[in-house]
Amino acid sequence: MRRSCFALLLLLCCSCAVTRTVDALEDRSPPPEFGRPAWVRTVAGIGAWAGAVVGGVASIVLLPVTWPLSEVAGEGLGNAKGDVMFFPAVTCAAAGHGLFGLPVDFLDYTCRRMWIGGTPMPENSYAMVPLEGPRVPEATPLLPSSPPSTPANKQ
Repeated sequence: MRRSCFALLLLLCCSCAVTRTVDALEDRSPPPEFGRPAWVRTVAGIGAWAGAVVGGVASIVLLPVTWPLSEVAGEGLGNAKGDVMFFPAVTCAAAGHGLFGLPVDFLDYTCRRMWIGGTPMPENSYAMVPLEGPRVPEATPLLPSSPPSTPANKQ
């Protein structure tokens, strides 16, 4: 019985919502361009996985509540339907990422990045870039082109 419960927990932790969240946290929170070394991002990733395991247990417990909510709101959510169903795992992954990564990042910043200057921040001009307006697709005629019929041609 214990092995089957453990296998079920491992399958839940490997669900798409959790792996997608952990990968997004490692790639974009914060991005490597901000000077965070790989060892800081790795420790934060370990924290994200630890939080995802704890949240996976909570997701199993809350599944009778979250599954109907995700079904009711399914149309309005689009691709995020699984994120609502597994929100405890996603939320705990983000919390673990922060709890494990923040102290290590603070240590790295105060002992290394502050003193060596690090990499410069990426430039962003924040300039207004107008979007393209809506375009109407060109209609293609189904029949071979023929001269338009006018009342003079119909006689």
